[in-house]
Amino acid sequence: MTQETLDSYCQILGISENASIEDIKRAYRQKAKLLHPDKNKNSDAHEQFILLNEAYDCLLSIKSGAQTVTIESDPYSYEDWFRQTQEEARQRAREYAQMRYEEYKKTDQYKKSQAAKMVVEHLYFISCVALMLSPLWGILFNGGLGFFAGILITFVTVQYWAGIFREKIELDFPAFFESILIVVKTRTFRLFVLIPLNIYLFVRFTLNTQVTLLTLGLIFLSLHLLIFLASKKLAILKPVSWSIIFLALVPTLFNLFFLFNFIFSSNPTIEKYSFVHKTEWYGSRRRHNSGSYQKTSYIDLENNKYEEYPWFRMFLDFEAMQYKSEITYTFEDGLFGLRVLKGFEFTK
Repeated sequence: MTQETLDSYCQILGISENASIEDIKRAYRQKAKLLHPDKNKNSDAHEQFILLNEAYDCLLSIKSGAQTVTIESDPYSYEDWFRQTQEEARQRAREYAQMRYEEYKKTDQYKKSQAAKMVVEHLYFISCVALMLSPLWGILFNGGLGFFAGILITFVTVQYWAGIFREKIELDFPAFFESILIVVKTRTFRLFVLIPLNIYLFVRFTLNTQVTLLTLGLIFLSLHLLIFLASKKLAILKPVSWSIIFLALVPTLFNLFFLFNFIFSSNPTIEKYSFVHKTEWYGSRRRHNSGSYQKTSYIDLENNKYEEYPWFRMFLDFEAMQYKSEITYTFEDGLFGLRVLKGFEFTK
């Protein structure tokens, strides 16, 4: 595909070359309503609609990484893939152009382009109804006091829920649940779920493993390199987009290694150490009363124990450490031979 063809597709949809998948879908929805032959009475409506679908399908395939080769790796195979995608898009568009608009709205093509919008609209409507009924929830959970608190919540959020009376929202709950299934299968949703999940796994399990930061970094980079070489040599991951591989797949494999090491651990050992709260200075040191020392949630262990593993000495619950001077750690040997911190307790 030439740059000229790409520019032409972007112009048909009215988007920039850097547009996201959601931008492409949004532009397609708006254009499809205007250009479908059942709605557009111009003599070239049929051709415009075919070009719109061709542009939509081809750009979506490129953005989603559906092609198994790139123009840099194999220009001839890439062109074959593009011509096939282009012809399939045109054939589908011809079929859609022969339908009435109401029939076209029932096709997978239209449903997929509408899925995210439909989910957002229905969730917005449900949240608005829930806010409007806040006094009822208040009575159910906290009696009279809850009722007045619910009235206050409903009043404060009036600008939000009043939108359902200003905007025309077409409710179709069977289509809403179908749209949820479509959205769940998208790359955006997978990233939306996997990125927070990996952050949790990293903090909860990976950082509770007795491994230095340098070692963690080397393992992570080695796994990236291994996946990259496997995708190049074995072609097992080419249908998967690189954003999924590097933002979701590799971090998930990385954290799952430490998760299994943590869960299937054994041979508990107890260690007890004295500690002091680490202090930090806030303000200027030049003036006697212009700042102060404040305790943080980071502790210093006797003999600088576990200095290489700062996450073993950092805690979120500052109140649990107040007026305490000792900490008891429980360690176990992990499944893969890596020692893990299974628990701790502050004592006086």
